[in-house]
Amino acid sequence: KHNKKEDCWIVLYGKAYDLTKFGKVHPGGAHLIFENAGKDATAVFDPIHPKDIMEKLLKPSLTMGNVDPASITAEHIAKAPEKKAAAKKVPTKSDAGAAVAEVEDFVKPPLAAMLNTFDFESVARETMEPQAWGYYSSGGDDEITLRDNHMAFQRITMRP
Repeated sequence: KHNKKEDCWIVLYGKAYDLTKFGKVHPGGAHLIFENAGKDATAVFDPIHPKDIMEKLLKPSLTMGNVDPASITAEHIAKAPEKKAAAKKVPTKSDAGAAVAEVEDFVKPPLAAMLNTFDFESVARETMEPQAWGYYSSGGDDEITLRDNHMAFQRITMRP
């Protein structure tokens, strides 16, 4: 039930929401909502959104009620996208042509070594799922552009 574009309910954290109209204006794209219609999409939703965003953004009338977890079968659980292995950079030969540069896997720096928001951003870029990174780096949560976000963060002074 409720698994069509014209009648789209999604379960998140044990609650059913009618996202039929919202799906069309979803900042991440309508397809993300409609391909999970009629399913528990918590696993897809959780890495990208705060848990309480539905209560903050949607009218209470769009919360359809609680869903008994025992009634959700495996076929009605949306699968989170598979984690893709980080693309390996192709080693290149140096100008002399003799030595080949080695490429190392990304290692998160210790928190104490991160001095500004650009440090946090560079770690996020390497560690977040591509879909989540695209959402946050575009300012998709409040529709502020990445450039405006950078300008705002430049006004903040952080001290180690």
